[in-house]
Amino acid sequence: MLRKLAAIFAFLLGIVPVSAMDGAAFNAIGYSPDSRYFAFQQYGIRDGSGFPYWDIFVIDLKADEWVKDTPVHVVLEEENAPIADARAKAAEAALPILKQLDVSTPAEVLAANPATEVVTDRNRITFDRWYIAGGSRPDSTGGDVIRHDLAVEAVERPPPKVCYPDDGPYYGFRLTIKDRAMNSSRVIHLDEAIPESRGCPLSYDLAAVVAPAGYPVTDRLVAIVGVYTKGFEGPDHRFIAVPFTISD
Repeated sequence: MLRKLAAIFAFLLGIVPVSAMDGAAFNAIGYSPDSRYFAFQQYGIRDGSGFPYWDIFVIDLKADEWVKDTPVHVVLEEENAPIADARAKAAEAALPILKQLDVSTPAEVLAANPATEVVTDRNRITFDRWYIAGGSRPDSTGGDVIRHDLAVEAVERPPPKVCYPDDGPYYGFRLTIKDRAMNSSRVIHLDEAIPESRGCPLSYDLAAVVAPAGYPVTDRLVAIVGVYTKGFEGPDHRFIAVPFTISD
């Protein structure tokens, strides 16, 4: 009862209610044929309330911003409601936008670090852009393979207005890509400030790297950055999509 009252109180204050140790799942929807637009979804069950939710994001990768009328957020405010019902409502709301932008090209997952996978370093992903016969391995070399390291680093920043300063510190992030073949690296994203839409971020990890399937004209990749935010009783896990290229 106290959890539900706290969630209602947060909603009345204009703050999106969050839940304890709520880890969203990630799924890529796809790209437009010219690789300009990318869509993905995150979903789960809010621990504090038991409400299922489903979010669909559509991003203009060239402008690095959300498409108008997105993200689509659906929460079924009924404990134990089927999560499939949340998916159906979110899909119905997003379908006109996805059809208008022709988000029909499949997204290929080049590497993934789901929060449930046991890994030594959650802040780094190494990947190859193209398939290697037999599959990529740490010691694989040869051919025209150009291997890349993607790394995320938390950077302390002033808290957004929705956050309590005393509960901090709060962090933005720096995302760096390294080309092993050229022995060069560059920063592809750096937060100068924390956007309020992100909530109250405590830390970050790398969840996945995705790319348009086939041989795209414009090869825009997307890093899926995991965000751990201040929740009701513990850190919640959500996702941010960061576009980049490896052809520079």
